[in-house]
Amino acid sequence: MSYPSFHSYIKTLRGLLKHKQRWLLEESTLLADLCLAYGTLVGLSDRQKRTLFLAAHFKNLGAIFLDDSSLTQAFSDRSQVLIEMERLFKESAQLAREAGLRDVALVLDQYYQRAIPEDSLARIFQVINVWVSCRQRKGWRSSMSDKEALVVLQQRAQMKWSDPKVVAHFIKHLCSYSSRLDGVDAALSIASETLNQPQPTDLTEFDTLQQDLWWLDAPLGRGDLSSPEISR
Repeated sequence: MSYPSFHSYIKTLRGLLKHKQRWLLEESTLLADLCLAYGTLVGLSDRQKRTLFLAAHFKNLGAIFLDDSSLTQAFSDRSQVLIEMERLFKESAQLAREAGLRDVALVLDQYYQRAIPEDSLARIFQVINVWVSCRQRKGWRSSMSDKEALVVLQQRAQMKWSDPKVVAHFIKHLCSYSSRLDGVDAALSIASETLNQPQPTDLTEFDTLQQDLWWLDAPLGRGDLSSPEISR
């Protein structure tokens, strides 16, 4: 009996998302790509990057259990979102858990809360997901501008809903990665304000990425990515 390759495995997940609603696939694909890019930037291991990459796809997979109407309506407040989307959050994490992806399930259990996740990978995933979620169109709204998305990240950092240091680091390197980002100067100012530090005048003055990431001191989980379905 042969098992599908990792490429085929991801292709299947993307096919399920596209079949449900195309914007789910678009969001997960963008999130996965940015997780890989940022994970490489900060020196995560291949296992850690794979965990984030898979989390980006499993994140929306729980939508297959929802009525299409739940994915196309506007939400008036946070409580309504939780009521309507709690099943998506839980089913997505459960699907990852049943696939033997413990690290992925751990990330999915924590990222959507209005609290800084305990798991280090979940802290990273949460911040990247906020950015992508804001910048990507939804079934019920158009995408936010760069400036609006940056404000959302800043507010989450100030309210301690996301790790301020992860937010600041992500914004700094997002700016250096994309010179076309709307309001780069304003974004750098937001990053500095988030950490309550003087605004840097030159991105080259930053320390190496390894030194920049001293805050990633919590032990990273070690999930099971060795199941035959995805290891070949």
